[in-house]
Amino acid sequence: MTAPNDLASCVARVAGLHQALHTLLGDRAFDDLAIGKLFALRRKLEHLSLGVANTVCLGHNLRHAVPVDSRRHYVHLAADFLESATDPVPSGSLVLLLNNDIGPHLPRWLEWSSRRSDCLHVVWDWDSQHWLEMSCTLAATADFYVPSTSENVYTLSHFTPNLIGPAFAAAHQWSRKFVVDHMDLLLGERRNEPFGPHVRYERFARRNRAIVTLNHSLPGIGFADNSFHLRTDLQNLQEWACHKTHWIVPVLGGFPIRIYNALLTGGIALLPSHMRAMPESMLVGSDAVFYDVVDLVEPAEVQGRALQRFDAEGTVGVAKRIGHALERHHVDVRCEQVLRAVEDGLARNRTRNASDVSRYLMSS
Repeated sequence: MTAPNDLASCVARVAGLHQALHTLLGDRAFDDLAIGKLFALRRKLEHLSLGVANTVCLGHNLRHAVPVDSRRHYVHLAADFLESATDPVPSGSLVLLLNNDIGPHLPRWLEWSSRRSDCLHVVWDWDSQHWLEMSCTLAATADFYVPSTSENVYTLSHFTPNLIGPAFAAAHQWSRKFVVDHMDLLLGERRNEPFGPHVRYERFARRNRAIVTLNHSLPGIGFADNSFHLRTDLQNLQEWACHKTHWIVPVLGGFPIRIYNALLTGGIALLPSHMRAMPESMLVGSDAVFYDVVDLVEPAEVQGRALQRFDAEGTVGVAKRIGHALERHHVDVRCEQVLRAVEDGLARNRTRNASDVSRYLMSS
């Protein structure tokens, strides 16, 4: 696309799509939905004594999370708990699930969460940047909805007034204890070849082109399946820990889990340059190296720069990145951030009584 008229056509098309979206989001139905959900939550809280998240039921994807606040007791739910003949969730619990815990069981979760009005249902959406059908559904039905990226927050806010966050994704493959117990592995020798297997998503052609282009120069970056689910925690840790650098090609604007895994295992994360301008980048600070589009074609310079940084900082740098990640990016820390934000939301909603929603409909 080089001709000025082609560029103008592209700009007009993008602007038109945005205008159509914003016109749709301006519909009065979203006002009714937001006000209705707000008062539904307040009515629910009149019957729940839950003000502090003491008993917290976590989905299977959060199975390695450990409380950092002594007030909390975590109940770890099985992957198939929604299909179980016995409901394992105690009355009065806060239920914290990821979108991936719900995805395969969405109809069942919708029925179950509606029936279990004796619990507070919080969904932490780790794919809010691209799985919009799921995200909008979860935002419209959960008591509290937590996106994991700043992208799409405005759109998603139309489906719930009870949106908190964003609470960014986290390193969740390994417990803190597991990481600390294997520090000798993490401080061992590493390869100069970068690590970068990515799952292929057909809908994201530009991302796929970027991965294919990098693969020509850096064979360690390419497409992979989800076979890591079949390996042990130690096998996965060994794979991450034997590389100095990790190239990351995200889906759209989200900060993927891979970034936090790279830092937690002591590596250098290489990220696309647009991420430098996103709020999420404040969390990774100087622990990342940013690459431009031209670096996809000729990656040697930026890859060399990342290796030079790794070698210059040595094992001290590895230990420092691991320490920062345990402190800032581990699932234990992020879960606590989510729970505190929910408690703040509960406090705000308890200051007002529920009312008849029909009195509050906004005029056209």
